[in-house]
Amino acid sequence: MPWCWAGCAVRCWGRGAVAGGTGTRRWQWNSAMLGPGAEGPDIPRPAPENAYLAERYRNERGGGGNKKRGTSSEGSAACSPCVLRTLGALLAAAALVSAAVLISLVVLRPGVPGFSVDRITVINSTRQQRVDYDVFLTAVNPNKMTALWYRSGKARLTHHGTTLAKGDVGQPADGGEDATDFSVLLQGVKHNGRLPKAVEKGFSGSKDHLALQLTVEVTVQVHVGALGFGQRRLAVDCGITAAGLGKDVHIASQNCKSSFRN
Repeated sequence: MPWCWAGCAVRCWGRGAVAGGTGTRRWQWNSAMLGPGAEGPDIPRPAPENAYLAERYRNERGGGGNKKRGTSSEGSAACSPCVLRTLGALLAAAALVSAAVLISLVVLRPGVPGFSVDRITVINSTRQQRVDYDVFLTAVNPNKMTALWYRSGKARLTHHGTTLAKGDVGQPADGGEDATDFSVLLQGVKHNGRLPKAVEKGFSGSKDHLALQLTVEVTVQVHVGALGFGQRRLAVDCGITAAGLGKDVHIASQNCKSSFRN
């Protein structure tokens, strides 16, 4: 009867048994209401794997994307100290290279000092029968960052290749911040009573120009503050034109050149 169909359908819904497998579930209706061997309609239910895919899709559309973005931000933040350390190491290496270049230019290759002959005094030693020369030199240091410390050396005074006097160069007296004064005593060399005629005329009071050559070799040490570096050999060559060889020699002209030998 119709009323029984509707009522029994509602009442017998939960008493059905699962007839199908995975996928669509089939519910078996009460055989007393539908008749022997009769089955009710199939009612589809979502499969477990479909529910899992739907949940994963919702996560990706919702909070999952934010999580991934957060992970990327955390990775960038974690990598920032690495980048800073790398940049710091590169800057430190560049500073060391710059310092090495500066030391090589300033310390290992200093500018050559300039020299000038300020005064020549003739000392006639009658007792020893020789003529000595007291030469006063001034050296100017062109380097603003380094100081040049002068050590021992040798000097020689010649006329057209003939040695007139020679001697040692001692430690100079300081003549200022960038200038150093040398007072070098050159002892005359005996020539068996014979000297070049021009030199003899100069001693006799002649004011004729006389060509003299002064050569100096001295050891120099480069200093930066209290730090001393390698020593270098400095050579100075001065061409002098003197007007006579009286007690105080008048220097008409001069041309001094200096260079490092090592």
